[in-house]
Amino acid sequence: MKKYTAFTLIEMLVVMGIIMILIGVGVALSRWAIQRASRIEHQNAAENLYAAVVEFKNEEGYFPLLGSGGLRIEEEFFAYALGYRGNNPVLLPYLSQEEFEGGIDATYYYDVDDIDGQVVLICVSLGGWDDEGDKGFYCTGNGIGYLPTSGATEITQQDISADSPMVPIVRSLDDSDWTNGAGFAASLN
Repeated sequence: MKKYTAFTLIEMLVVMGIIMILIGVGVALSRWAIQRASRIEHQNAAENLYAAVVEFKNEEGYFPLLGSGGLRIEEEFFAYALGYRGNNPVLLPYLSQEEFEGGIDATYYYDVDDIDGQVVLICVSLGGWDDEGDKGFYCTGNGIGYLPTSGATEITQQDISADSPMVPIVRSLDDSDWTNGAGFAASLN
């Protein structure tokens, strides 16, 4: 009688269990890495926009204004200021790179004090358009703690969680929807 040597069913199940655990950990880590990269890309894009409006202010003496008339942009500030809509791309010459790259789908928000244009706030949603994925917002600018003047609450920090009382204030700012691959051209506000 021949004696066969092979893995038992229990040994096979243990090995398959270990492989499944390793796959699960790998998937979780890759999702975390993708989300982290997306967050950093959005933060960098917001910082680049802030650098562009600072360059504009250095030349003109004020940040680009919202509203009608002159160099003002009435709505969807970034869509118009970067030349995706209309014919008044006031920020385009001030971008540090040749073309703005806003990352995956997001909404970019803009507010400037309407008195003398010396205080600005730029925010970006981290969870898709209008933060539909509830990831929160990232804000930059010299208006943190000051703007918006119309809000009941100030925006007091750069990182705003999805459950923060500051979320309605961010969502009330002028917004432009960024679509990966199409830019601000596809925004439908």
